[in-house]
Amino acid sequence: MQKGSNAYTFLFALIVCVVCSFSISFVSEGLKSKKELNVSLDIKKNILKAVVLREAPEAGIESEALLSLYKEKIEEWVVDAEGNIVEGKKPDDLKEGDDAYPLYVYKEGQETVAYCFPISGKGLWSTLYGYFALEPDAMTVRGVTFYKHGETPGLGAEIEKDWFLDNYKGKKIWDKREKLLKPVAVVKGKVADFISKDQADFYVDGISGATITSKGVTALVANWVNIYEPFLGKIRKN
Repeated sequence: MQKGSNAYTFLFALIVCVVCSFSISFVSEGLKSKKELNVSLDIKKNILKAVVLREAPEAGIESEALLSLYKEKIEEWVVDAEGNIVEGKKPDDLKEGDDAYPLYVYKEGQETVAYCFPISGKGLWSTLYGYFALEPDAMTVRGVTFYKHGETPGLGAEIEKDWFLDNYKGKKIWDKREKLLKPVAVVKGKVADFISKDQADFYVDGISGATITSKGVTALVANWVNIYEPFLGKIRKN
């Protein structure tokens, strides 16, 4: 086969493609377990951040220490659609389509400090993923995180910034006076400019220039708070 022929060029390109594809696949498979570990660590880190530990972990905490802290402070539960705890089941046991949901309980000794659950939903460009934590009264927000999204930097991506997340702390999802579920909503602008003082506990300031992302956050929080309400309602009654 002559070097300059079309057949030679085609064969050479084919061999290069096969070798490159094999190499990429080999490397990808070799790093698979490490990637899965990093994803697991990131999720656990965000759960710990959402529940706001009484003693914050040190910055740059090593993975082994983070896993140890998570194991010490967080209990993993599963609840069904009626709000009952499913005995003998853990979040990792859940499969797509199961009518049950993961719940993470932050404890200090025997004292329950927070309830935390995953939240997700559509923003402007992407699906937003995070965690939402409530105080033991099951009505006061303790913390929120967003750890994965593809929103616009400087606009919708502000949902992951502390200034936005801190707005949620101390807000309410349950109106004791009206005995009504009111998941925290994001307003367009400042809460003080549009919402009366007696309703301000159920709203947070919006992000300038990110109306659709803000609406998405409002919708996904409402959706997941409603999903977990059968369990949360039982906690409030007790």
